[in-house]
Amino acid sequence: MQLRLTQSDAVLGMNATSEAERDYWQAREKASVCSPVEITVNEFHEAAGLMYPMNWRSEADQDTETFMMQEMYCGNVTEIYTRIGTQYFRMRDYSNLNHGEIVKRVKEVMSEIDKNLK
Repeated sequence: MQLRLTQSDAVLGMNATSEAERDYWQAREKASVCSPVEITVNEFHEAAGLMYPMNWRSEADQDTETFMMQEMYCGNVTEIYTRIGTQYFRMRDYSNLNHGEIVKRVKEVMSEIDKNLK
């Protein structure tokens, strides 16, 4: 059995534009974003101990705490950990989010969970 190719696969790669490659990686980055999910206190503290956390913030008035992993998951997306009171969450999102934006996203998910339980 013989395989006859009319064009090399390498030619297809050489014809790709930088815009197409940028679009590909931006799509991969966007697809790696995940909504907050509740985790245990142990998972939260294990993540904090893996490496020095990035952008660690705590706000005593709201009883909240957030930090990010230094290692990126894909592009500028990283694992983000949040504590609100005695509840702990993990999500995957862009590393340029600030503490307030992270807490807001987690609280939105918490309110959806509460709605579904009623």
